[in-house]
Amino acid sequence: MISTIKCRLRSSLAWGLLMFIVAMTPSLATASGRDSVTSSTIEPGVTYLSILKEGPYTINVLVVDLSAKNLRIESYRPIGLVPTSQQAKRNDREDHRVVAAINADFFSFKLGWPVNNQIENGEFVLGTQTQRSHLVVDGRGKVHIERISFEGWLKSGAGKPYAISGINDVHRGDAVILHTSFSDTATRFNGSGKAFLLRLLNPVWSVCDTLRMVVIGNGTVDLSQIPSDQAAVWVGAGSSVSAAGEEMKSGDTVLVYLGIQPRLKDVKTVLGGVGMIVANGIPVGDSVNVKEKTNIAFLTARHPRTFVGFDRDTTKLFLCTVDGRQKSSIGMNFHEMADFLLSIGVWNAVNFDGGGSTTMVVQGKIVNSPSDKTGERPVANTLQVIRLGPPANAR
Repeated sequence: MISTIKCRLRSSLAWGLLMFIVAMTPSLATASGRDSVTSSTIEPGVTYLSILKEGPYTINVLVVDLSAKNLRIESYRPIGLVPTSQQAKRNDREDHRVVAAINADFFSFKLGWPVNNQIENGEFVLGTQTQRSHLVVDGRGKVHIERISFEGWLKSGAGKPYAISGINDVHRGDAVILHTSFSDTATRFNGSGKAFLLRLLNPVWSVCDTLRMVVIGNGTVDLSQIPSDQAAVWVGAGSSVSAAGEEMKSGDTVLVYLGIQPRLKDVKTVLGGVGMIVANGIPVGDSVNVKEKTNIAFLTARHPRTFVGFDRDTTKLFLCTVDGRQKSSIGMNFHEMADFLLSIGVWNAVNFDGGGSTTMVVQGKIVNSPSDKTGERPVANTLQVIRLGPPANAR
């Protein structure tokens, strides 16, 4: 049965009332003038809102109850660029169902890689030195939004530490780069340097922890064929790091630290974006976001947008898209995203890639209207809502 309630959505009080009713009612529709909301519970703990607001704006929101024990928030990285709907399909399997997904980080069309850090199920997909805003989820399911950067080091068998500049990142002469099973042929061993194959001795990969690894070989390594319990380390020929290559001996045990700054514990999921939208219940100013290497035009222009945030007590996660470049929806700038998010109770929020990348998939179907004429755009990674175990009605 569908309940219908009329209210003015421009009022934050009305939005608070609406969200309370959404939490209590399986399905509802509200309308007032040109504004309307259609809501449905697609999974216990996951509510889907389809919103039409005066602007015009067409907005899709997923509200996820972070206290639900059978729900998990994951990042997903395919090889190369793959549409959001296909990424959701590839990561879907028995007792690990992809309830919903949105596109995530900005990316390089040339390399097919995201531009910021990514951690998937506690393992680095990409580690890079940047100070942009990232969504972080720890092992307890607690969410954070932080400006983070990769940090790491390798201690050779001789006991001397060398900084690791990145994971699956671009090679530089004065750099040590670690490659894992997420690596592929987009990043090649180029320039002068040496490569060594390592095997993980710890039970699992972990972030902000010291790992023990053993050197099992050197020479040419196929980046697309690195097993999940191995890694390849590339040591550049620059004067600051070349000694590490001389100290790597087959059979030696080396120590490897792979972490982030700030040092958060038990990190399971990280996805990068560009620009904070709301911080501690206050819209983030343009001058602050310029520090994330974006420009005022990007912040103030209306575009299709994908963005994610959480409420004050970090019990609910909000995955959002707003369509743009269409008669039915003009897109939003950062100020408009902030106003909308604050009206529905979001306390902290970060901006993901938008434009033609903006896509939301719910139960295998695209629910928004991607702006590219060719339809859904291939992207580098996604944020996914996962249901673990069988559906509620099967228990």
